[in-house]
Amino acid sequence: MLVAGTGYPGATWPSEFLRPLLTRHAVLTFDHRGTGATPASPERYSTRLFAQVALGLMDALRLPAAHVLGHSMGGRVAQWMALDRPERLRTLILAASGPGQFRDDRPVTRGVPVHAAKEMIELGYERYMRQHIRDTFFTPEFAAAHPDRVAWLHDTFWAHRPDLENYLRHVLARQEHQTADRLSEIRMPTLVMIGERDTQIMGTGSHTEQSEFLMAHLPNAKRCVIGGAAHGYFWQLPERTADIVLDWTTAR
Repeated sequence: MLVAGTGYPGATWPSEFLRPLLTRHAVLTFDHRGTGATPASPERYSTRLFAQVALGLMDALRLPAAHVLGHSMGGRVAQWMALDRPERLRTLILAASGPGQFRDDRPVTRGVPVHAAKEMIELGYERYMRQHIRDTFFTPEFAAAHPDRVAWLHDTFWAHRPDLENYLRHVLARQEHQTADRLSEIRMPTLVMIGERDTQIMGTGSHTEQSEFLMAHLPNAKRCVIGGAAHGYFWQLPERTADIVLDWTTAR
């Protein structure tokens, strides 16, 4: 089961990543509430709510326990899946993700980060997303050499996007996530994936530091650093990351 990041619909998982997985697994992708074909709902969004929805989808489809991979905010959703119903997960893959606030001297904004709000107001929603995807998901060298890959992710996101209100509701859910004090309860085998160059300070801080905290507090975790990649290695290096995921899941 693949759980996408903040406001991202299921269509944004690249075929170059999915095809190798499908040689050994059935793969489930889905649209978060308010994205793609899934309608919005009025209650306050949270990563725990998204986890309940994902688990409900598994139950409705009568699926067995799954390998659950969550990217970015999707990894936060996956943590709640593991905490609330551990019997539904065979293994957990936390990709470029984190547990919320874990240092008192580095508080996480519990709202829309000011820098993101400023850039979105100045650029508008579409230009903001285009720039954000280029600057955070890909290394500058890759973005310059492969503008078509960068454009594909933006265009696919935009074609299935949440409206602006629902995108911001997803941002709030990500910013309010907090599981740092419960990581010791997640006992299934867990792979912590991080891009070697995923060091940019974003809404929840540095994903590199967050991955180090995850490793220090998850009792049954292994770390995998993706060389030469930033936040979006499933899009920059889809074949390599598919091999990593297959090696992990096939052995378990």
